[in-house]
Amino acid sequence: MDIRKLDAQNWLTLDKNYMDEHRVRNQLLHEKRSEVLQCLPESVDACHEALEEVSDFLCERFPNNFDMNIKNNQKIVDNCMTGDKFTVSGRDPNEGVADALEAAVRLTMEDLSVLMMNGEGEYYLAASASLFPTGWTVQQRIGWTISQLHGPVPLWHQHVANSVDKFLARLTPTSPMERSNYFIEVKRPDEDLTEILYRPKALCEKELVNPLPSEILVRRERQTFRRLPRTGAIVFGVKTYLTPLEELPMQELNNLAKEMRSWPDYVGEYKGKHLWGAKVLEYYQKQVEEGKIEPEKYED
Repeated sequence: MDIRKLDAQNWLTLDKNYMDEHRVRNQLLHEKRSEVLQCLPESVDACHEALEEVSDFLCERFPNNFDMNIKNNQKIVDNCMTGDKFTVSGRDPNEGVADALEAAVRLTMEDLSVLMMNGEGEYYLAASASLFPTGWTVQQRIGWTISQLHGPVPLWHQHVANSVDKFLARLTPTSPMERSNYFIEVKRPDEDLTEILYRPKALCEKELVNPLPSEILVRRERQTFRRLPRTGAIVFGVKTYLTPLEELPMQELNNLAKEMRSWPDYVGEYKGKHLWGAKVLEYYQKQVEEGKIEPEKYED
């Protein structure tokens, strides 16, 4: 799982892509709200607590960008970059169940999901604002257990499922954790940022079987896990980073090529290697020939 302790000061992030991604989030929440945002009725308290935790963190960590005010017995968070204002506490009890989580994800650069435990002791997706998905939508999978969500992942049930269950059970409000994940994405030349980030079907279009290096992106996910102190639900955050293959540091390119060669066929198929693998290795070999990378030595 590659789980490691999360520095609590770095739970949520803010970088130079904030405004561009904020515009994408606004567009998706306006045009595809039901596809990217779903909350089951039992998640309402956890979603409100998640908004409180997100708002308090952002105001403390980034005081030049976020501000908290008290007005008419309500806490209101002000996004100084966008002008958005959201009521954090003292919210109207008649508002929609998804409104609190929507407010939280409009503030962050992270997608946010709420995991709760069902009667069988399994964690399930009780609420989610997943605007930058890879091969699925929240509308399809709301209510699914962790095991169901990872059904397509090779060897998940054999090698990882028990570890994940134990990890989630041990998570406490004072022990947030994180892990990293990555995919290779192939984009069409005419795609805009919304189309690149919102990938509900596939990261690699089948017709793009001979992509240029400029059309290949390394799509990283920084995944965070934090248990909420009041409701006990778990907030699962995902920050997406996009790096064009041509901008990948040479050491990372070397590591990618080495890892690709180690994949069994079923892992390569799951990751779409047959669509982009030859081009990545061709680009890698070019860097080796130009002396930019010291080639790895492999036994025959």
